[in-house]
Amino acid sequence: SSRGKWLWVTKISLLAFSISLFLSLLSSLVLEKSGLIIAILLLLIFMSLNVLSDMVGLAITSCQIESLKKIDNLEVQKKCLMLVRNSDKVSSILCDVIGDICGILCGVSGTIVTAYCIVRIEIVSLEIFVGAGVSAIIAGLTVLFKAISKNYAVKNSERIVKKVGAFLCLKKRKPKLNQGNFPNKRNE
Repeated sequence: SSRGKWLWVTKISLLAFSISLFLSLLSSLVLEKSGLIIAILLLLIFMSLNVLSDMVGLAITSCQIESLKKIDNLEVQKKCLMLVRNSDKVSSILCDVIGDICGILCGVSGTIVTAYCIVRIEIVSLEIFVGAGVSAIIAGLTVLFKAISKNYAVKNSERIVKKVGAFLCLKKRKPKLNQGNFPNKRNE
């Protein structure tokens, strides 16, 4: 329905805004008090998240439902089927929201790396080349890794979806206290 589509667009836009705000604030706080190495590490983390989220999103959209019905673990099978049946929404979140936000944050981190490099060089005429060089390296590596990961995602979609489904099934077990193992103050 038209109302359902608008609701989805609103939800995804709010999600994108929230994730972007959180990651921007977090990276700004980290980058503000860090050195060049931390800025490069943050850049690599955002680049990796960008590539990984695109790869998983593509794997989910290219996976065939029939292959997932053979999964022995029913809980994992349910998660995998849910992901593939909702592949349009899942890939939108992974590729468009997380991937694009991380791509933008790569640019922000790249700007910080550029600033550190320019301060170290102290040759004004090279500033534009340093900025262009850092941007070109980020873009080139991102395109390279996305091309490799997309090829991998299409060829191994079932395997990737199974791993994501298994990951989503992980549950934290809460420790059970006061079951005879620990003294209770009322019993002392």
